[in-house]
Amino acid sequence: MNTLALIAFALWALFMRCLPKIMEFIKLRQWSASIPGPSISELIENVKKGQILSWFKELRQKHGSTFRIWFGKDLMVFFTDPEDIKQLLGNNNLLYKSSNYKIVTPWLGNGLLTNGGESWHTRRKFLTPAFHFRILSEFKEPMEENCRILIRRLDEKVEGGEFDIYPYITLFALDVICETAMGIKKNAQMQSESEYVKAVQQICHILHKRSFSFWQRNNIFFKFTQDGRKRDACLKILHDETDRVIKLRRKMLEDSKITSMLDAEKSCDSFGQKKRFAFLDMLLISQMEGVPLTDREIREEVDTFMFEGHDTTSSAIGFAIYLLSQHAEVQKQAYEEAVAFEGREKESMPYLEAIIKETLRLYPSVPFYSRSVKEDLQVGQITVPKGASVSILSYMVHRDEQYYPEPEKFDPSRYFKNEKDLHPFSFVAFSAGPRNCIGESKVAMLELKCSLSHLLRNFEFLPAKDFKPNPLPELVMKSGNGIKVCVKRR
Repeated sequence: MNTLALIAFALWALFMRCLPKIMEFIKLRQWSASIPGPSISELIENVKKGQILSWFKELRQKHGSTFRIWFGKDLMVFFTDPEDIKQLLGNNNLLYKSSNYKIVTPWLGNGLLTNGGESWHTRRKFLTPAFHFRILSEFKEPMEENCRILIRRLDEKVEGGEFDIYPYITLFALDVICETAMGIKKNAQMQSESEYVKAVQQICHILHKRSFSFWQRNNIFFKFTQDGRKRDACLKILHDETDRVIKLRRKMLEDSKITSMLDAEKSCDSFGQKKRFAFLDMLLISQMEGVPLTDREIREEVDTFMFEGHDTTSSAIGFAIYLLSQHAEVQKQAYEEAVAFEGREKESMPYLEAIIKETLRLYPSVPFYSRSVKEDLQVGQITVPKGASVSILSYMVHRDEQYYPEPEKFDPSRYFKNEKDLHPFSFVAFSAGPRNCIGESKVAMLELKCSLSHLLRNFEFLPAKDFKPNPLPELVMKSGNGIKVCVKRR
């Protein structure tokens, strides 16, 4: 009898503990009936087809600028009107990412991407100086060195017919981020079979797969599945390597007697050349200057920089090359600017920057991103209840015909014709407001301009017959069928 009483008491205690969540869920179900959106079966059907972005277009046409989707037990409200986006991204209280970001926390921990609230705000304040343009100027050299390797690799494909250029770009981007984030050479372009390179590629694949799998996404036993075991094996390789490099770079700083940013700016190597410092070095120096960052927190930020700076850049370069291959006149003008600005890519390059912006309008590296609603939230005429999530659907924001006539057309000149008429939140590829991308106009744009300028000066990109990319909204926008082009030496 005592045993039954204990079981009954335990069940009652569990019920009472879960009651607030149950009531919140019931409230969300009732409220969601007032917002148009598809059924879960429609979502499952379109996920299987792999045509989520086309489906989003249909949903916006059918339901208007705001609609909701139930992802299992999670309610997501999508917004596509720039006025609503302005309210959302400018809200200083909307600082927590939604639950779908939990997929990457085993790798990135509480880094800047996944962190929220006051903890995020404090970390962001510490990290902002590390993205100062003067410091980032040191990143240009490793970018250029790796561009030269990429060009040698692509030389093998000249006049060889169409091929998928995307694998070459991803390895290039991985080499760049390893040097700029950690200060180490991985030579991914020449050693694509290395354990570390394969671990990065495999964990990205597993995370992409999990993000749209109902079974894997909500499975508390995921770590015991085959993919879960593979993920954990990759995590060990990645975390061990970052920990190893942290110790290595700290010793390098100690041996060089560098304890402050001022010391770093004055330091030179044995040849009298100014020493190059990586993002990790800046964090370690900040730690020595008294910024309260533990080694674990430093690893989280380096891993976050690795993830965000590798996949998003690869996506943007890949789609830009595809679009240039399809538009010979645009490519010609971009080539002429790249020649005129050779060695000066840190300066403003209006036409290439317009090409990059138009590429990210059509193929935003992050097609949607979301926040968790901690208190009832007023957005326009809608009050989104606590417990829901709101998503900025940048893929559709960028296709608003009011601001972008012929929205499916690739037209960099639109930014010279009517940019002053654009709504300031009609382009949100880098987010905006307090949680905007910390490397928006610095790391990302510098790498995109450097890489595309080098490639344009060396190659003409020609279209692959009947090829059209199949954009997939994974953690980062990817083309499901690669990026096929032909290359010709200039």
